[in-house]
Amino acid sequence: MNPTPGKGDPGCPHAERDNGVCLVCGHCAHDVILNGACFYCGTTELDPIALSPKLIPADRLRKK
Repeated sequence: MNPTPGKGDPGCPHAERDNGVCLVCGHCAHDVILNGACFYCGTTELDPIALSPKLIPADRLRKK
C-alpha cells in the first residue's frame, strides 16, 4: 500500500507547490481539511491520526 501523498511522501521529491499541490506530479500536502476531505484535491482517504492536531506542552503556552 502506498503512503498518502503529501509532506514527507517519498514518491514526491518536488518542492514547487501551489496551495499544497505539487506542480509537477499533482501530489497534495492536504493542508486544508474540511468535513473530512482535502479542500484542494478532494480526497477523503486521509489518516485522521496523522493529520490530527498535536499536543502542545503547557510550558510552551505563554502569552507574549
